[in-house]
Amino acid sequence: MADQFDIWRTATGDLVLVLQHDLLSDLATRTVCVVLPQSSPAPTIAALAPVISGGDLRLRIVPHVLATLTLSELGQNVTNVAHHRDRIIRAFDVMLSGT
Repeated sequence: MADQFDIWRTATGDLVLVLQHDLLSDLATRTVCVVLPQSSPAPTIAALAPVISGGDLRLRIVPHVLATLTLSELGQNVTNVAHHRDRIIRAFDVMLSGT
């Protein structure tokens, strides 16, 4: 199962964050955004790409790099970062509304 705010490692080694709400779990796809190592350059607006942690990982979300992947393309589940829900949603608010 690919739950909202799970981080997955794709077959190509990319890390992605599932954004799609669990209400849509019957769909065969998940909307995701890329996550990068914390050391990746941050945009000028820090709230746009917050650093989140899951286990021993510290990652920066990249909300403007979106994709839809099939469940089989997700690969291996790494961790869940639902405890960062507010920061993740805030990044999308900044991206979509500028506030």
